Amino acid sequence: MSSRADAVNRVVLTLLGLLLLAAGGLGLALSLGAFGAWRATYPVLPQRVSTFPDGRPWFWWAVAGVLLLIAVLALLWLFSQLRTHRTSRWDRTTNAREGFTTLHASALTDAVEDEAVSITGVTGVSAHVRDRHGQHVFLRVELADSADIPEVRARLESDVVAHLREGVGDPGLPVTIELRPSGARTPRRTLA
Repeated sequence: MSSRADAVNRVVLTLLGLLLLAAGGLGLALSLGAFGAWRATYPVLPQRVSTFPDGRPWFWWAVAGVLLLIAVLALLWLFSQLRTHRTSRWDRTTNAREGFTTLHASALTDAVEDEAVSITGVTGVSAHVRDRHGQHVFLRVELADSADIPEVRARLESDVVAHLREGVGDPGLPVTIELRPSGARTPRRTLA
């Protein structure tokens, strides 16, 4: 998920949480008599409001429309959470007059995974290419408990990343390596 989506999620969920907290706090304060004892026994909805839908069939259609709109917005939000910037093809064309060069991302990631998993102490590797503001390779490496982390990191940087950059012809290709020793997450390190 992108950092922009993360920021939007934090803002929207924070505002929604604060709104619900304020409504709950107000309801609790009213029921405890904070605004006077008569408010504590007062009905939540006045008689006029509770009888408003009677004789107005359009009211329930309007409620259904609003709820449908909320459901559609929630579905759009869910789809935005599932969207990634992963790419399946990588355009490596440098000069369109001489032809086009397209690299399948799965071929690249398979080669990177095969090379990385051959390093002693590495138990699993997952690689993918993202295309957001330019190509970026993400490499998630799972380590055995007995792995020599500095040695694995050095081999990843000197062998795997160097071969990757040489293979695509881009010495400045950004690569993010995430090491996961013993199933625990560690901070990501981006190689510029």
